[in-house]
Amino acid sequence: MKYYWTCYLPSYPKVILYMLQNSEYRVGDFLHWYYRTRDFRKVMKRRQLIWTAKVKLLGLVELLIILAVLTVAWLSVSLSIWLSILILLLMPIILVYAIVIPLWAGRALIQRPKEKRMIAKATAKLDKHPAKKIAIVGSYGKTTTREILKTVLVEEFKVAATPGNMNTPIGTSRFVDTLDGDEDVLLFELGESTIGDVRELCEIIQPDLGIITGINEAHLESFGSVENTISTIFELKDFIDDSHIYKNSDSRLVRDNTIKDDPKSYSKKGVAGWCVDRVDVSLEGTKFTLSKGKKSIIATSKLVGEHLVGVLSLAAAVADDFGLTTKEIESGLKNTQPFEHRMQPYKLHGAWIIDDTYNGNREGVEAAIRLLDQLDAKRKVYVTPGLVEQGNRKQEVHENIGKLLAGVADVVVLMQNSTTQFIQRGLESAGFKGELQIIDNPVKFYTHLEHFVAEGDIIMLQNDWPDFYE
Repeated sequence: MKYYWTCYLPSYPKVILYMLQNSEYRVGDFLHWYYRTRDFRKVMKRRQLIWTAKVKLLGLVELLIILAVLTVAWLSVSLSIWLSILILLLMPIILVYAIVIPLWAGRALIQRPKEKRMIAKATAKLDKHPAKKIAIVGSYGKTTTREILKTVLVEEFKVAATPGNMNTPIGTSRFVDTLDGDEDVLLFELGESTIGDVRELCEIIQPDLGIITGINEAHLESFGSVENTISTIFELKDFIDDSHIYKNSDSRLVRDNTIKDDPKSYSKKGVAGWCVDRVDVSLEGTKFTLSKGKKSIIATSKLVGEHLVGVLSLAAAVADDFGLTTKEIESGLKNTQPFEHRMQPYKLHGAWIIDDTYNGNREGVEAAIRLLDQLDAKRKVYVTPGLVEQGNRKQEVHENIGKLLAGVADVVVLMQNSTTQFIQRGLESAGFKGELQIIDNPVKFYTHLEHFVAEGDIIMLQNDWPDFYE
């Protein structure tokens, strides 16, 4: 049901600012979100508006627009009371379109020319930079791979890596501007959501070594098809010889688009002649042995999950190729530890919480469910809102999640949204016998998590759900 009247509430202008901020001021994304919103009272459910200087300026613009509309409506009374009423009724939509005009003009006249200069400057600087440049691309696992590599390689080299989510041309250019020029290794995480994104970034970076971390349905709504995702990620091959690209063969879509027995494939079985053995996974970390000929590495990491064995092995192999000693590689692997909100375990009132709320991909969900299955607990609890951007595979993906959970979890907690019914259907079809809870207020649930857990529980918190999605 569309609650049109909610656009006349006093909170509406603030909601518009919130929607602009959370769509990162991209006019198309903002308008798409705006027109699919049914109830403006329910937009700011998970976060709050951050009153940055830009938001304050746009808030002032909103005030001026509202005053202008009210003035025109008042002046129109002398012509027709109905015209005046019509203007007032149209105020919400006038506000939306009027507020994007300065954003569009500012981007076209100021931001784009400035960005073009920044990218050109970064490209020129990287062209002269002597460091080994590594490009990391994929639908998932990029940040984890980047941080593991950095942690291992700093044992011997001066390493710099793109921070946070600075994986766009502008983010990359800003990162390049901070470089001293004497770095030995540069790690670049490449973001992709449309065809040509990887090519555009590679034209700036001109990488020497590439890593494809995996491919799935992430960003399917913007790519349109998995085939477009695959072709975009493999744009990396236009800039790096295939023999210098590591590919995650644990990912089916990567494996299917790689030659058989590719020497640069990596997986939880090993990489480039290195073989994995004696894997041990617990909430304290992951241990295994890597062997190649007469060389042997005892890999000990605080990272949790068998699915991370492949990327840890990759880091060891790259480090070995770069000349690190066995002792240095083992030391680097030992320093790897859980990243914030990515398979991050912590204790709460005698229960283990595994915070994986930054994981938003199908492979990560399957890995989390496998981990939950492997661990011992009085009660295994799985909490999720589901996954976004699954396109026309939305129902299939979420029904499969429900089926996988049915034989593992004692309690499933779902955050109410458009995917809930599909997970629930998957649970039912697989004969789920546990407890199902559906939560309408995610913020309240997470804020009061300590009242939900009990000693001996293991709680898997999987993915977040931005207000941008239904």
